[in-house]
Amino acid sequence: MTFLSSRLRLRSKVRASLVLTAGLIVLAVPTSARATIAPANVLDGPVNNILEVDGVAMSRDGTGGVVYRKNVEGVIHVFAVPFANGRWGSPIEVDSEDVYGASEPAIAAAEGGRLLVVWVQPRNVSPGGVTLYALMSASLQPGASAFGQTIMADPNVGEPYTGDVSAVDPALAMAPSGAAYVVYRVITDDCSGIAGDPPNSLCSSEGKLVDVRVARFNYLTWSSLGAVNRAAQIPMRAPTPENAPAIGVGLNGNGVVVWQEPGSDGVARIWARRLFGTVLGNVLQASPEQIGGRPITSDADAPALAVGPYGQAHIVYRIHGAPGSAIVTTQLYTNSILRETAPHGSQLQGATSVPGAQGGLGAPSDTIDQREDFRVAWTQGEAVRELAGGTRTEGSPVAIGTAGGQALTTINPAGGGTTAWVAPSSAPPAIQVHEDFPRGAFQTARLAGTIPGPVSGMALAGDGQGDALLAFAQGPPGRSEVVGDFVQAPPAPFVLSTPTGWVRGGAAAISWEVALDAVGGVTYAVYVDGRERIGGLTALAARLSAGGLGDGVHRVQVLATDSSGQQTMSGASTLKVDANPPIVKIALVDRRRGVRVFVKDKASGVLVRATSVSFGDGYTTRHRDTVAHEYRHAGMYWITAQVRDRVGNHATVHLRVKVR
Repeated sequence: MTFLSSRLRLRSKVRASLVLTAGLIVLAVPTSARATIAPANVLDGPVNNILEVDGVAMSRDGTGGVVYRKNVEGVIHVFAVPFANGRWGSPIEVDSEDVYGASEPAIAAAEGGRLLVVWVQPRNVSPGGVTLYALMSASLQPGASAFGQTIMADPNVGEPYTGDVSAVDPALAMAPSGAAYVVYRVITDDCSGIAGDPPNSLCSSEGKLVDVRVARFNYLTWSSLGAVNRAAQIPMRAPTPENAPAIGVGLNGNGVVVWQEPGSDGVARIWARRLFGTVLGNVLQASPEQIGGRPITSDADAPALAVGPYGQAHIVYRIHGAPGSAIVTTQLYTNSILRETAPHGSQLQGATSVPGAQGGLGAPSDTIDQREDFRVAWTQGEAVRELAGGTRTEGSPVAIGTAGGQALTTINPAGGGTTAWVAPSSAPPAIQVHEDFPRGAFQTARLAGTIPGPVSGMALAGDGQGDALLAFAQGPPGRSEVVGDFVQAPPAPFVLSTPTGWVRGGAAAISWEVALDAVGGVTYAVYVDGRERIGGLTALAARLSAGGLGDGVHRVQVLATDSSGQQTMSGASTLKVDANPPIVKIALVDRRRGVRVFVKDKASGVLVRATSVSFGDGYTTRHRDTVAHEYRHAGMYWITAQVRDRVGNHATVHLRVKVR
């Protein structure tokens, strides 16, 4: 049987050669890249008037800032350095209207570069000579170069008879929209019985009467939610930074607050409330009263709180060991609240001990992502340990370094996260950073300023996308500096979508999700069978031309590249391309007196109902992809075939045949 064809068979050999070459190239295309830990930046100094770094904040869009205090002509003022577009800005005085001096500042960040700072400031002197203090605030609006007018959040935050404000310890949390909460403590009676303070039968020798207050910030105004603790008449433990309250907020502006407060048995426990705008939720007991039927007679403290985008909350705290208590050795415990929309979303899920977290434990750090996966970091003796867990993984604690101070951590929803701590005293003064990734990979960095000397005030904050800001003070007294650093994660993993079934070459449209990267822009490149076909895209879709693709099933990926050159490759998807019309072949049969016509398409297939074959002798057949015909007379004939495949590629094929 002799065949004639409308298309050279060499086409298939060329395609095989391209696949082999593509297989070699794809090995050079990275599937992902590790995060970048930037070199440390000196944000202010070295000068002799820097007192301390007091906090750092980062929003989901990658903007944020650091807050610190400086002594300016004998008055302590609050300064902030904003962070946007992957760069630190210049120092800005926050409390420019303050002539008395500020203390205990805290910072929060929202999208667009918005910053909110609160601090404690003297406002007057009482007739009895006691200094009166207020909780003040100022905000940096998107696009502004200076903080706005000072706004009072609470006019009375000092103890009435002594003016003691040592326990205020404000903590801020801000939603992307700019709505924010502040939680702080106010000593209503320090139970000292001095300075004209009348005796109070509610006082005890072990503590002070304290309000744990919350206020909400929205549209440049503050609304007080009042005291959130259960029983303000019960003396609290003497306030310290390690028993200070904590607060967090979700995307919708609702929050969660946790604090330490003695229960009815006199044992200090950890409590929580949801915050619905300016409405307080029910009080929830986060730390247990007993374990295995045995009472816990020792205090819980050091509450750390992480609130996810949809209101899910994760709480970690420390319960001290004591003889005769159900907890003999100090341990860490966790508890959680489901997202607001889930059933029982305003109930705690139950206290759980952190495996292996026993003994000499430092205050823990806590973080959570949108999937309710969490990371906890703490020091245990001199070891830095971290635990990852949640819906996707239940890990075991791992030791990652040796510390000389508290460990702080952030999370990357793609896996892993960043943990930082002060280097041990046996090493040169510095901050250690440990960045870990899925499947066990990690990198470390040692960060220090330009002036050797003690490190203090370390603060760490993440944007929830894997990026983090870090700040600290370094240097000897009289010659110190504020140091900042930025950890940028690669673009987040994303999903590529390709058409199902076969498509024509010109209709090969693909699309993909945005590769989230809070800092800087992301560009995309489309790879087909390991070769870059289109690059420099900022859109989330592309159309592949038929040229160079050829019929067949192709492997398509999209590579996302961020402003630092870090890359994340999407998973591979298949793209079935039918770029050519069907092939028509003929064979001479019946001792060359007839022909058999074959219409074939190895891709989408022949659309039989659109097929017709004219044999040049007046005879035509339709709706068949294989047909035989015998000529009555010898001679030269032109066979004309109208063919179409299932995706619309069509052609008119003319073949000449000589029969006997």
